[in-house]
Amino acid sequence: MAFNPLKAALACAACGHERALPPPTDDAQAQALREQDYREALRRLAAREPTLQARVVDCSACGAQTRFEGHVVGDHCAFCATPLVLEQSHDERLIPTQALVPFALDKAAAQQVFARWVGSRWFAPNALKRTVSQADGIRGVYTPWWTYDAQTVSTYRGERGTHRQVRDDRPGASDRAGSGTRTVTDWEPVSGAVPVAFDDILVVGSPSIPARLARVLDRWDLSRLRPPAPEWMAGFAVEVYRQGLEPGFDEARARMEPVIVSAIRQDIGGDEQRIHGRQTLVDDIRFKHVLLPVWIGSYRFDGHPYQVVVNGQSGEVEGDRPYSVVKITLAVLLALVVLAVLVSMSGGS
Repeated sequence: MAFNPLKAALACAACGHERALPPPTDDAQAQALREQDYREALRRLAAREPTLQARVVDCSACGAQTRFEGHVVGDHCAFCATPLVLEQSHDERLIPTQALVPFALDKAAAQQVFARWVGSRWFAPNALKRTVSQADGIRGVYTPWWTYDAQTVSTYRGERGTHRQVRDDRPGASDRAGSGTRTVTDWEPVSGAVPVAFDDILVVGSPSIPARLARVLDRWDLSRLRPPAPEWMAGFAVEVYRQGLEPGFDEARARMEPVIVSAIRQDIGGDEQRIHGRQTLVDDIRFKHVLLPVWIGSYRFDGHPYQVVVNGQSGEVEGDRPYSVVKITLAVLLALVVLAVLVSMSGGS
């Protein structure tokens, strides 16, 4: 039996029998949403305490790691379709998955989304829209992610700039447009402390999906997180994280920086701000290890392979695509003609 996203039930592919999934208990749901202590988790990993023994298979072609669940002894890599067998697996200590967002789109819906995406590509060759109707071998994959929470306090020193208008008595001022006054900035030293809280910064735990295609994976409804029962995963591949907890937080920390700088500038106030020095204390770091649903497919056109990614919750799609040289050339020529007409009309008037 496999999980049917449209009915939120297990369904048998042979006879069509369905079995509804019971809702999670309150305790299980609370555990799925509970943030774990970041530093305590690092201590356990450093001490090599047992967490989760997973059977992990490394793809020999692309390097992606897939976790074999239950009775599974063979599969295909969701990222490049290379065959995988259990004999290639190895045990690995992992931080257990504590929650997942179930698939909301089934395979047929994901292929329809892809077909509409292909049809909407303006500069794609016409033959692409005629010949490519669905992604080949599209597969549902639960991809690993980290969410991070943190409390920060940043102390800073800098200057606040306040604008004022003064009479412009400089030589030649009367010859310039808008003469008579000019803007000067008065600077005064400032210092302070700014608290900023961060909640659920999402960092992908796998590099298998190219960054150029990951735009559609930035927005998730995490209120749909559920305990990671095997029934939700039935029929789908589960990828193992390759970017660990600590490197993941390094990426989250880098994303905090512009938010902190913006908060400091807002705290300084005035018309302009200068920040001469700052120091940030990061405390109460917490995390979750979650699985998020992604449909991954590929198609071939003119002998070349292209990859497609569909958000398994929202249906947003991004993919590689060919471009029509003829269409692009005609568009450039048309733009040049329009520009020439506008220049001609402007000269005549």
